[in-house]
Amino acid sequence: MSPPGTRAAFDSFSEIATVRIELRGTDPVIWRQVEVPTSITLKVLHDIIQAAMGWFDCHLWEFTIDKRQYGLPMDQDWGTEPRTNAAKVRLRDVLRPRKTRIDYLYDFGDCWEHRLTVTNTRTGDPDLSYPGYIASEGSRAAARAGRPQRAARGLRRHTRFLRDTRLCRQPHTPEPCRSPEMARRLRS
Repeated sequence: MSPPGTRAAFDSFSEIATVRIELRGTDPVIWRQVEVPTSITLKVLHDIIQAAMGWFDCHLWEFTIDKRQYGLPMDQDWGTEPRTNAAKVRLRDVLRPRKTRIDYLYDFGDCWEHRLTVTNTRTGDPDLSYPGYIASEGSRAAARAGRPQRAARGLRRHTRFLRDTRLCRQPHTPEPCRSPEMARRLRS
């Protein structure tokens, strides 16, 4: 039994949040929506973002939540603010009532800025596995607008991802897409 005022690990594992991942600076907006357990660490959330957005996890990254940075521990001073080890902080620990906004920066050189909006925290469906993919929107051409050519190459990888996700999307249906390809990418 957990002490009063704390949540048991089982309770937090069965608690699910909807996360909208939006790539900033694109017109139209490129976004993905996933469902994740609130018990995951911010490092695992990073891995989910990488899979959902089609990135290959080969650059530095960090989260900013309430003016505090979370990311990989660094032994050297790179001129950045100190950051908390993302592998030691759980999503449930940074959530606020109703809605939480999280800034995520991927690739400190090209500065791919993302805005995560965490909403709809609820009890998960025991018949579904999480994380789960829900929806996406955006195009490769729109994402390249205003971006350096070198960085635009990464967005070409979205073509297959968008095609796969559009096959799963059903208008006005909140049911998550459970395609085998999306499940594999989100769990790898």
